[in-house]
Amino acid sequence: MIPDQQEVVRSIYGAYRLAWLDRSGMSHFNLSVDGFWRSFFAAVLVAPGYALLVVQDLVGRPEAVSPAWALVIETLGYVISWAAFPLIAVVVTHLLGLSRNYAAMIIAANWAAVIQIGVFLVAVALGFVLPALSGLTVTLATVAILFYQWFVFRTALDTTGGIAIALVLVDLLVNAAISLTADSLL
Repeated sequence: MIPDQQEVVRSIYGAYRLAWLDRSGMSHFNLSVDGFWRSFFAAVLVAPGYALLVVQDLVGRPEAVSPAWALVIETLGYVISWAAFPLIAVVVTHLLGLSRNYAAMIIAANWAAVIQIGVFLVAVALGFVLPALSGLTVTLATVAILFYQWFVFRTALDTTGGIAIALVLVDLLVNAAISLTADSLL
């Protein structure tokens, strides 16, 4: 289920509108069942940026890592990270009585990941150009990304800020656990 180019552009535009705190960004997503599954195509778009960040991390390690082993571990971690939060969120949104908007949240979050990786890559690139500001740019980008994710969750679920914060924290913890597990296997 690969979306056509028009759906990809429309969806990324919707994510872009959400980044500007424009709730109407939701109207650009395909909120159907097919749109839900096709939104995972965003993982393909995010993968090259993720791969660059992984390579940067591996090059900066003091110990040598087998490239083949790193490829296997990081690929598994990437796939698991794209599946873990949606699986957990289906239960959490059900328990919170928000399951009617579950698909919209996942669709919006998946397409928002394209914007998030772009912002993070710009921050990392600025850190290379201006090494003295590296920590600051990455920190500011991380805060902006977390705020953006909060807005996406709050908007897509049509819920309170507190519930959106809780979901951002769940996503953050899940991804941190996956990342730490992958790192421990390298």
